[in-house]
Amino acid sequence: MSNRLSQIQCKNRDRDARLGTIALLSGFAILVLRGYESVQGISGMPRFWQQNPTMWFVIGVAGIVVGWRYLLRAEPRDGESPAWRPVIPGRRFREVVIYSRANCPLCDEAAEVLADYAHWLPKGLEVDIDRDPELLQKYDTLVPVVACDGKVRFRGRVDERLLRRLIEGTAPVTWQ
Repeated sequence: MSNRLSQIQCKNRDRDARLGTIALLSGFAILVLRGYESVQGISGMPRFWQQNPTMWFVIGVAGIVVGWRYLLRAEPRDGESPAWRPVIPGRRFREVVIYSRANCPLCDEAAEVLADYAHWLPKGLEVDIDRDPELLQKYDTLVPVVACDGKVRFRGRVDERLLRRLIEGTAPVTWQ
Protein backbone atom coordinates (compact mmCIF):
# COMPACT_ATOMS: atom_id res chain seq x y z
CA MET A 1 0.00 0.00 0.00
CA SER A 2 2.69 2.52 0.99
CA ASN A 3 4.76 1.65 -2.07
CA ARG A 4 1.75 2.36 -4.31
CA LEU A 5 1.14 5.66 -2.52
CA SER A 6 4.79 6.61 -2.99
CA GLN A 7 4.53 5.90 -6.72
CA ILE A 8 1.43 8.09 -6.98
CA GLN A 9 3.17 10.93 -5.13
CA CYS A 10 6.19 10.63 -7.42
CA LYS A 11 3.94 10.78 -10.50
CA ASN A 12 2.17 13.83 -9.07
CA ARG A 13 5.51 15.58 -8.51
CA ASP A 14 6.56 14.79 -12.09
CA ARG A 15 3.24 16.09 -13.40
CA ASP A 16 3.56 19.27 -11.34
CA ALA A 17 7.07 19.82 -12.67
CA ARG A 18 5.92 19.39 -16.29
CA LEU A 19 2.86 21.64 -15.85
CA GLY A 20 4.95 24.26 -14.05
CA THR A 21 7.55 24.31 -16.79
CA ILE A 22 4.93 24.58 -19.53
CA ALA A 23 3.01 27.36 -17.75
CA LEU A 24 6.16 29.30 -16.89
CA LEU A 25 7.58 29.12 -20.41
CA SER A 26 4.20 29.98 -21.96
CA GLY A 27 3.86 33.01 -19.70
CA PHE A 28 7.34 34.23 -20.62
CA ALA A 29 6.69 33.64 -24.32
CA ILE A 30 3.44 35.62 -24.22
CA LEU A 31 5.11 38.52 -22.41
CA VAL A 32 8.07 38.55 -24.80
CA LEU A 33 5.76 38.47 -27.85
CA ARG A 34 3.55 41.16 -26.32
CA GLY A 35 6.56 43.38 -25.62
CA TYR A 36 8.12 42.84 -29.05
CA GLU A 37 4.78 43.45 -30.78
CA SER A 38 4.22 46.71 -28.89
CA VAL A 39 7.70 48.02 -29.81
CA GLN A 40 8.26 46.66 -33.33
CA GLY A 41 4.90 45.36 -34.43
CA ILE A 42 4.50 41.83 -35.73
CA SER A 43 2.70 41.45 -39.02
CA GLY A 44 0.37 38.52 -39.44
CA MET A 45 -0.74 38.30 -35.79
CA PRO A 46 -4.43 37.42 -35.38
CA ARG A 47 -6.92 40.16 -34.74
CA PHE A 48 -7.80 39.03 -31.21
CA TRP A 49 -4.10 39.39 -30.28
CA GLN A 50 -4.04 43.04 -31.29
CA GLN A 51 -7.46 43.90 -29.84
CA ASN A 52 -6.69 42.74 -26.30
CA PRO A 53 -3.13 43.76 -25.30
CA THR A 54 -3.98 44.07 -21.60
CA MET A 55 -5.60 40.65 -21.50
CA TRP A 56 -2.49 39.04 -23.03
CA PHE A 57 -0.26 40.79 -20.51
CA VAL A 58 -2.42 39.47 -17.65
CA ILE A 59 -2.41 35.95 -19.17
CA GLY A 60 1.39 36.07 -19.47
CA VAL A 61 1.87 37.15 -15.85
CA ALA A 62 -0.67 34.57 -14.67
CA GLY A 63 1.19 31.85 -16.59
CA ILE A 64 4.42 32.80 -14.85
CA VAL A 65 2.80 32.85 -11.40
CA VAL A 66 0.97 29.55 -11.91
CA GLY A 67 4.07 27.92 -13.38
CA TRP A 68 6.20 29.08 -10.48
CA ARG A 69 3.71 27.71 -7.94
CA TYR A 70 3.61 24.31 -9.67
CA LEU A 71 7.40 24.19 -9.76
CA LEU A 72 7.56 25.00 -6.05
CA ARG A 73 5.16 22.13 -5.34
CA ALA A 74 7.25 19.68 -7.30
CA GLU A 75 10.11 18.21 -5.31
CA PRO A 76 13.37 18.08 -7.23
CA ARG A 77 14.21 14.55 -8.39
CA ASP A 78 17.69 14.55 -6.94
CA GLY A 79 16.82 16.82 -4.05
CA GLU A 80 18.47 16.57 -0.71
CA SER A 81 17.17 13.98 1.70
CA PRO A 82 15.56 16.37 4.23
CA ALA A 83 12.90 17.24 1.60
CA TRP A 84 12.01 13.55 1.30
CA ARG A 85 10.06 11.64 3.92
CA PRO A 86 8.61 8.14 3.76
CA VAL A 87 4.83 7.88 3.84
CA ILE A 88 4.93 5.77 7.01
CA PRO A 89 7.33 7.18 9.62
CA GLY A 90 9.61 5.02 11.73
CA ARG A 91 12.94 3.22 11.66
CA ARG A 92 13.59 0.47 9.19
CA PHE A 93 15.88 -2.48 9.90
CA ARG A 94 17.47 -3.55 13.15
CA GLU A 95 21.05 -3.44 11.89
CA VAL A 96 22.95 -1.78 9.06
CA VAL A 97 26.53 -2.91 8.38
CA ILE A 98 28.89 -1.03 6.06
CA TYR A 99 31.80 -3.14 4.83
CA SER A 100 34.53 -0.68 3.88
CA ARG A 101 38.23 0.02 3.95
CA ALA A 102 40.46 2.93 4.89
CA ASN A 103 41.10 5.70 2.35
CA CYS A 104 38.10 4.72 0.22
CA PRO A 105 36.22 7.74 -1.20
CA LEU A 106 33.19 5.64 -2.16
CA CYS A 107 33.05 4.27 1.39
CA ASP A 108 33.05 7.81 2.78
CA GLU A 109 30.32 8.79 0.32
CA ALA A 110 28.22 5.77 1.33
CA ALA A 111 28.55 6.68 5.00
CA GLU A 112 27.44 10.25 4.23
CA VAL A 113 24.40 9.10 2.25
CA LEU A 114 23.37 6.72 5.03
CA ALA A 115 23.88 9.51 7.59
CA ASP A 116 21.44 11.68 5.60
CA TYR A 117 18.79 9.00 6.20
CA ALA A 118 19.73 8.36 9.85
CA HIS A 119 16.21 9.28 10.94
CA TRP A 120 14.89 6.11 9.28
CA LEU A 121 17.91 3.82 9.65
CA PRO A 122 19.87 2.56 12.65
CA LYS A 123 23.43 3.78 13.10
CA GLY A 124 25.61 1.93 10.60
CA LEU A 125 28.28 -0.37 11.97
CA GLU A 126 31.44 0.07 9.90
CA VAL A 127 33.56 -3.05 9.37
CA ASP A 128 37.05 -2.72 7.87
CA ILE A 129 37.42 -5.62 5.43
CA ASP A 130 41.23 -5.33 5.46
CA ARG A 131 41.26 -6.65 9.05
CA ASP A 132 39.47 -9.90 8.20
CA PRO A 133 40.93 -12.17 5.46
CA GLU A 134 37.54 -13.79 4.82
CA LEU A 135 35.81 -10.44 4.29
CA LEU A 136 38.74 -9.21 2.21
CA GLN A 137 38.36 -12.17 -0.12
CA LYS A 138 34.59 -11.78 -0.26
CA TYR A 139 34.32 -7.99 -0.77
CA ASP A 140 37.78 -6.91 -2.01
CA THR A 141 36.74 -4.91 -5.11
CA LEU A 142 33.10 -4.40 -4.14
CA VAL A 143 33.44 -1.96 -1.25
CA PRO A 144 31.50 -0.26 0.06
CA VAL A 145 29.00 -3.02 0.69
CA VAL A 146 25.91 -2.17 2.73
CA ALA A 147 23.95 -4.95 4.41
CA CYS A 148 20.60 -4.32 6.09
CA ASP A 149 19.53 -7.00 8.58
CA GLY A 150 22.11 -9.37 7.08
CA LYS A 151 21.03 -8.94 3.46
CA VAL A 152 23.41 -7.14 1.08
CA ARG A 153 21.55 -4.19 -0.44
CA PHE A 154 24.29 -2.07 -2.06
CA ARG A 155 27.68 -2.81 -3.60
CA GLY A 156 30.13 -0.18 -4.81
CA ARG A 157 27.87 2.83 -4.38
CA VAL A 158 24.75 3.67 -2.40
CA ASP A 159 22.15 4.96 -4.84
CA GLU A 160 19.92 7.47 -3.04
CA ARG A 161 16.85 6.69 -5.14
CA LEU A 162 17.18 2.99 -4.43
CA LEU A 163 17.75 3.71 -0.74
CA ARG A 164 14.55 5.75 -0.65
CA ARG A 165 12.66 2.93 -2.35
CA LEU A 166 14.12 0.45 0.12
CA ILE A 167 13.06 2.60 3.07
CA GLU A 168 9.61 3.18 1.58
CA GLY A 169 9.09 -0.49 0.77
CA THR A 170 10.15 -1.79 4.18
CA ALA A 171 7.78 -1.76 7.12
CA PRO A 172 8.99 0.10 10.22
CA VAL A 173 10.62 -2.09 12.86
CA THR A 174 8.61 -2.80 15.97
CA TRP A 175 10.84 -3.23 18.98
CA GLN A 176 9.86 -5.98 21.41
